[in-house]
Amino acid sequence: MKRWLTLLLPLSCLVVSPAIAREAPEARFDRAAAELEKSDYDAAIIDLEGLADRGFIHPDVSFDRGVAYAMRARTQAERVGDLGKAAAAFEESLLLRPHDAQAEAALDAVRAEVTRRRSRRAKDDLIVRPSLDRLVVGLLPGEAWAALAMGSSLLLAIGLLLRKKESGPIHVAGSVIAPAAVVALVAFTPLAVASRWLADHRRPGVIVTSEVTFADANGKSKGGNPIPEAASVEVGDKLDDNVFVRWGSNDGYVPINAVRVLQR
Repeated sequence: MKRWLTLLLPLSCLVVSPAIAREAPEARFDRAAAELEKSDYDAAIIDLEGLADRGFIHPDVSFDRGVAYAMRARTQAERVGDLGKAAAAFEESLLLRPHDAQAEAALDAVRAEVTRRRSRRAKDDLIVRPSLDRLVVGLLPGEAWAALAMGSSLLLAIGLLLRKKESGPIHVAGSVIAPAAVVALVAFTPLAVASRWLADHRRPGVIVTSEVTFADANGKSKGGNPIPEAASVEVGDKLDDNVFVRWGSNDGYVPINAVRVLQR
């Protein structure tokens, strides 16, 4: 009998899988919402993660996924990393829908709970701020830095053109505008390039394990403070089963399953 069940199981998967694949994302989201209402957090997580795996990106899906993980973390069914996954989901919701007060409050609550639990285990609440270069680049969107660099280039051309006048107010204006445009161009061009590079090579992520320490490219521990659960990080390239991560001014490699990359 067991042998027949073993043979039939793959066939049943072949029958069910196409039906699941054809299911409309909205229907699966509605089912997950109903499962949340019934406090069936495991089932809700399976459905919401399934939507993410299919590439269905929506702030409400991310928010409900955060709720499901956060609520499971309050039960005996809690699993390691639930709070980190909740924080990642709420952050993703904010990326997709900025200034969502509900998502911001939920994210703050999750991180406060992580801090409370770490303090109970005599773990310090590590506050790491972005490095100066990230702060400066993040002051404006990449498109704004590019527009400023292009504007500086145009202003330089105008200044040089005005300086062609041998004398008079127009020559003086060109003599003032051209050097100022050079300074602006030198300042804004690297910021535009850096912003573009970060957009192409770095993605936002969140730590989804209790804590993780940095290693170098050879897998040797770099020591230092561990990155706590629910911390926001920059995620770079993969290396085998590890991924490059930057946390404040610190960087190194962590296991790929220790961080969740956010969709946007």
